[in-house]
Amino acid sequence: MAAASRSLLSPSSTPYVHFADLRSRALEFLRIGIGVVWLVNLLFIVDPANRFFPTFASSARSYASSTLGGPGIAQFVASHPLLFAAGIAATTGYLAVAFLLGVTTRVASIVGAAFAVGLLLTQFGSTFFFPGGTDVGPQPLYLVIYGVLLVGGAGTSLSLQPWLRARMRALRAEGTRTARVSSAGSGGWTGSISTSRALALGVVGLLLAVGIGAAFAATLPASSGPSGASPAATPVTYLNLTIEINATMGWPQYVPANFSVPVGRVVVTITDNDAVANWSGCPCNVRGTVGGIEYVNGTAMGIVPNSNVAHTFNIPSLGVQVLSPGQSVVRFVVDFTHAGNYSWICMAPCGAGASPYGTPPMGLPGYMAGTLTVG
Repeated sequence: MAAASRSLLSPSSTPYVHFADLRSRALEFLRIGIGVVWLVNLLFIVDPANRFFPTFASSARSYASSTLGGPGIAQFVASHPLLFAAGIAATTGYLAVAFLLGVTTRVASIVGAAFAVGLLLTQFGSTFFFPGGTDVGPQPLYLVIYGVLLVGGAGTSLSLQPWLRARMRALRAEGTRTARVSSAGSGGWTGSISTSRALALGVVGLLLAVGIGAAFAATLPASSGPSGASPAATPVTYLNLTIEINATMGWPQYVPANFSVPVGRVVVTITDNDAVANWSGCPCNVRGTVGGIEYVNGTAMGIVPNSNVAHTFNIPSLGVQVLSPGQSVVRFVVDFTHAGNYSWICMAPCGAGASPYGTPPMGLPGYMAGTLTVG
């Protein structure tokens, strides 16, 4: 009877979950979660509507003012858009597959951490904005996640890694047996390589290839746009916009709201006649303009103080964001390289109702939204 009681109370027969198992599952769910983040980034890149590749140069150039150590890195990246855009797309695809399937998780954690550090260095001015202009805002959190995955040894369960290792061992064993039989009478030499070493050599080869490609691209002349002519050498167009108070509705209004410009360099001037405003939650970094700056009353700014941001001028599909303080004149330069119709919108909370984010004129066509035609 006593033996039976002990067997009922033994750990092997008690239904409970080990803490180590819970920690392992949590680690793998964290890995899959970061894989979903990279998959979303990959879908954004491949979606033609987002124009990731055509607008990459202008987007990279827009971060010149927020790059640690000066604008040199941003300008170099913008000068070789095809190389860096393709590299980012390939890295994003690799990280999505690696984290979702649990393949080469350690290598992916190191690559992801290096990628995050690169974003922090080149887009430091956007780091702590949630949301930021890119996903650079949560990069410090991503760095912590990569560290946890690396130290915790993620990828041991809920992944294809164990199956791949078993398959590689089986193939290697079969190859070794075949080689021994074929070399028995000739004194030939046989050898094998571990799965982890094979994967490591593959990753090293990939990184070397990318490095050689980057070094080769650095010796090429800088890209100057689809036509081969420098944007500065093409005709310059001047566009004047005014923000004024509509006499009938009493709402602020961009005039004109719908306008056209030719392909090439455009100098835009916004005269903001609205009152001074304070937008405390503003991610006030300038993006998408030449040099990543705008001129507020003649002063160059890459980040505009949120103590006076009444309106913005955003073209989401082109990555353009310009801040307009009340009672000011803002001037900026944009290189439009592709014809088409683009929606612009003001993202500063300027609704006249109870919700400044959800009531007119915010987002209302003809007032705080409109269409830009490039042709």
